[in-house]
Amino acid sequence: MSSKGQRLLSVFKSLEAHPIIGVSNKEISDGLGISPVHVSRDLEDLIAAGLVVRLDNGNFSYSVKTLQIAERYRRQHEMMSAKLEELSQRVNRI
Repeated sequence: MSSKGQRLLSVFKSLEAHPIIGVSNKEISDGLGISPVHVSRDLEDLIAAGLVVRLDNGNFSYSVKTLQIAERYRRQHEMMSAKLEELSQRVNRI
């Protein structure tokens, strides 16, 4: 993965620190040791992709689209776990 790609993912993952009130550019920059200019560019790329939003307080947070992706993953994981448990019970009855 490119260094920009790694940095972009680091910026994206840093938003989990405060998913409701968001995280400021400065907090991200200070926390990751990345220049504020790079953080701003990465956040703009993430906003353009629909994964991040800028909140009214000026902070950045995950978008509804990102939360929908996470919820779909959770539901599918739950469904697959239930199917695996059912299969395991069937196998153990034999």
